[in-house]
Amino acid sequence: MKYLGMDVHATSTVWCLIDASGKGVGRGRVPTTPAGLTALVQAVGDPSELLAGQEVGTMTYLVHDTLTTAGVQCLAFNAQHLRMIAASRKKTDRRDAYWIAKALQAEMYPSPVYVPTGEIRELRVLLHRRRQLHVDTTRWRHRARAALRAAGCPAPAGPAALRRALEQAATLESRTVPFLRDTASLCARQLAAAERELRQVDAELRTRATGSAAVRRLRTVPTIGPLVALTIYATVGDVRRFATAKMLAAYAGLVPSVRQSAETTTLGGITKQGPPDLRRVLVQAANVLLTRCARPEAQPLQAIGERIRARRGRRKVAIVAVARHLLRIAYYILRDGTTYEPARLGAMMPAA
Repeated sequence: MKYLGMDVHATSTVWCLIDASGKGVGRGRVPTTPAGLTALVQAVGDPSELLAGQEVGTMTYLVHDTLTTAGVQCLAFNAQHLRMIAASRKKTDRRDAYWIAKALQAEMYPSPVYVPTGEIRELRVLLHRRRQLHVDTTRWRHRARAALRAAGCPAPAGPAALRRALEQAATLESRTVPFLRDTASLCARQLAAAERELRQVDAELRTRATGSAAVRRLRTVPTIGPLVALTIYATVGDVRRFATAKMLAAYAGLVPSVRQSAETTTLGGITKQGPPDLRRVLVQAANVLLTRCARPEAQPLQAIGERIRARRGRRKVAIVAVARHLLRIAYYILRDGTTYEPARLGAMMPAA
């Protein structure tokens, strides 16, 4: 068995190859392209006897897909979890590639990062695009309102009122704000383009939510709509990589932090590790469930939230706890292919 460590960059990849005894048998640099990576695999020997490793980055999918297609098992790691690299006093691309290969050979590497394929990867790309479009839309709305406010004609609240104000400003000229007409026209064009793209992405996500059996099952949980269900499904991916629902909650950063020394154990706030988008939509869904949801099947979860709030005295703690319960329910739904059943809630999860 041989072990290939790669320090991947946008244009080139520095690699190091060691054998089963830990002896270096080759190193070099290749272009970070499908052709360059395929040539590297062909040069180092039998792909079935090769284990490759890389740090997670923007080129992760390209490297993973190319090496997997060539028959090589490729693992990806969080760079901060590779302590040998993060703690090294002398950090170079060559040393990074060597220590990745050495970690593979010694079997002292952290848990590999999940690299999705197929539908899960497509959903992640669509959800990421939607977040970017929301950011762009909000940014242009702020710019438009700032220009209108500086010209003495602030727009009323609401997107429709802002569009009307921009249309009016595009026909005016202001001495206070030079080029007001140009600014208003620019903001209107950018807003229209971003909103149009956002509508297209939302339509595609609605179609995928309707066509996915797993997403439809997740939507049986109170306050989990199409976007929340898609976010859970896309983030979790292969649910079998989590042995228990508690492990999934820890992955999402919804479990308390622990500080233990000798006989003293202190529980702090949630760790907030893992994907922030999953954590955000779950907290939003939990907030809606505790404050505005009137569906009868939501009562068991609301009872859990009220019990925790009465015991802890803080509404935010109850919301986070319910968000964790929602994720645990989603775990069982994805693992067992079932739907939400309020009567089983007490048997499925321990009391918080």
